[in-house]
Amino acid sequence: MLRLWLTSRWLLSTVVAILFGVACWTLGSWQWSRHVEQRTKVTAIEQNYDAAAVSLGTVLPAPGGGRLAPEDQWTRVRLTGTYLPQGEQLVRNRTRERTVGFEVLTPFVTDGGTVLVDRGWVPNAQNAETTPEADPPPSGEVEVVGWLRTGEPDLGRDVPAPQLASISIADVRARVPAVSPVDVYVVLGDQAPAAPAGEHPVSPLPRPDEGLGPHQAYAIQWWITMPAGLVFVFFAIRRQVVQSGEGATAAAPKPKKVRIWDEEDA
Repeated sequence: MLRLWLTSRWLLSTVVAILFGVACWTLGSWQWSRHVEQRTKVTAIEQNYDAAAVSLGTVLPAPGGGRLAPEDQWTRVRLTGTYLPQGEQLVRNRTRERTVGFEVLTPFVTDGGTVLVDRGWVPNAQNAETTPEADPPPSGEVEVVGWLRTGEPDLGRDVPAPQLASISIADVRARVPAVSPVDVYVVLGDQAPAAPAGEHPVSPLPRPDEGLGPHQAYAIQWWITMPAGLVFVFFAIRRQVVQSGEGATAAAPKPKKVRIWDEEDA
């Protein structure tokens, strides 16, 4: 069996099986990293979402490179200031209860700088190129309680202002220079005074999903599949050896039958 395995055909098959195993390991590791990432997110939500609100300045990263730590995501914060409605931006392709719409980002001026407040969701207008109406925020000094989040990557899509393809702080700052360069924004929970009722209400965002998803199961499945290629090669070689042995047995000459008259002649 070893001699058969050392032939070029089965050596090549073994190399392919090993590469298949490496691919399974890589894909399993990627799925596991997604699971760990999701587990960290869920833990942060469980610990921070319903906690007492803290001052924004106590958890705000420093400008120029500081990032919000994963365990500080969804920290409940309190801040006081005034909205800057003329700098409002709307983020497209946001789904709520299977309906596509926009999230409304409004700059909020505080003593420590200007941050973005995600006031919630509004449905699409008649087409994607048309920016929908959204009721204005309350005027004057407002106290906001919400959750701190890291900004999203720039998707590099050209969309008509004041629309955005993602919650990219850099994109907003290019249009509204007063916005702080710190890569965070606040998801609105409560505000006082409340926004005046209008014909185009901004719906609060729901509690974030706390499911872990299928990533852990997928990782285990990929890792279990790793040796499948080598197992296949082993049994294929074994089958060929068995078949070769059967063929050799079938081809062996049968012993000559001794007849009675042959014995008499002898």
